[in-house]
Amino acid sequence: MGTGCKSIVRVHNEGTDVAVGTWNDGRVGTFRGTRTGQHLYGGTAYGEKGNAVLGPIDGYKPLLMEIIQFFQTGNPPVKAEDTLEICAFMEAADESKRRKGASVNLDEIWEQARKDAHKKVKDLI
Repeated sequence: MGTGCKSIVRVHNEGTDVAVGTWNDGRVGTFRGTRTGQHLYGGTAYGEKGNAVLGPIDGYKPLLMEIIQFFQTGNPPVKAEDTLEICAFMEAADESKRRKGASVNLDEIWEQARKDAHKKVKDLI
């Protein structure tokens, strides 16, 4: 869904995790991960002009192919800012889990990352 996610809520139980992200423009994205039962990879995108089924994705082979191409060409398949936001999204989801499902603002995650980086640089000097 690109960059611009502002907050995450994660619900966790023994068999399932559901993360709900809200973007700056009001879009909402959900991710559901299960630890039991059949595991199929894919999804559905709901849009103003219709819906699109994503997948099914056959395991990790498409990801592995992108990784191989990256190592061969040096061209990343995803922009750096998208990759960083994916990392921030995952950290916010983990923080929401630690807070028993409370909403976590990504600005908080970015601020903590800046503080951690500043401290590491300061420790090196």
